[in-house]
Amino acid sequence: MDLPQGAVIFRQNQPGDWMCIVLSGRLEKTILRDPAAPPIVFGEVSPGGICGDMGMLGVSELRSHGCHCAENSSVLLLSRLAFDALVDMKGGLEEYPLLKHLEKMQNLSGDTDAFCDLPCFAKMERAFVKHTCEHLEPRLYYPGMALMKEGEMGFEMFIVHLGKVEVLKGSKKVAELGGGVVLGDVAVFGSDKRRTATVKCVEPTLIYVLNGDIVHQTLDKYPETKKVHDHDYITRLLRFELEKVAEEVDHLENFYGKCHPMRSEEVGHKVFGRDLDVK
Repeated sequence: MDLPQGAVIFRQNQPGDWMCIVLSGRLEKTILRDPAAPPIVFGEVSPGGICGDMGMLGVSELRSHGCHCAENSSVLLLSRLAFDALVDMKGGLEEYPLLKHLEKMQNLSGDTDAFCDLPCFAKMERAFVKHTCEHLEPRLYYPGMALMKEGEMGFEMFIVHLGKVEVLKGSKKVAELGGGVVLGDVAVFGSDKRRTATVKCVEPTLIYVLNGDIVHQTLDKYPETKKVHDHDYITRLLRFELEKVAEEVDHLENFYGKCHPMRSEEVGHKVFGRDLDVK
């Protein structure tokens, strides 16, 4: 299908059970957070990329965002019916572990009760969680895709609903996390908006994205939940700062040698391991 620049592929909140594969041109993905404001462009799809896969795979009946042609484009449409027929022809879901895993996510993005039961919301008012659901943007990530990259600016936070991610600092893997965890809130709520780590998916993962401004506004409406959130956030922030201090000490010890206690009178007589003749 050949489409001109500006052509709408699908609109946010429309039902849809098909996806498109970009053959040439470029598409833009947009999300409407404020009906009185224009849509926000948050990503693009270049040749070889796909858009609308959550609908085709049955993860969500409604489009979580809009999509239009940023330039003249050629796209291939693939329906769920045609995709399922092709999978059956090639041996069924058992032949494709990735699709078998995705089967667990059928219509999961519309399950508000399951979202309320996530561990990260256990101590929060249910009314707050339900209000938050109105502003969630579900996204489906595949193995190897990054939610965030260390050092980049961050204005969104992520909630892992189902799946698994790994956290890396530099090239070192420091953690592997599953459903129910919140990621990216240190940048969203802190004065330093830089991401402190890279987060990549190790299996198909359903993520809910929350804009930082919306989170602040929602918390202001629920003061009891804000107290719980602020306490947990400060706890995590202190733990993170202590980890940074520990890393800095390790770096200094590797460079200068192992630290060891000295008596007060020794401190003034040693510089980089040399005794000074102080008179």
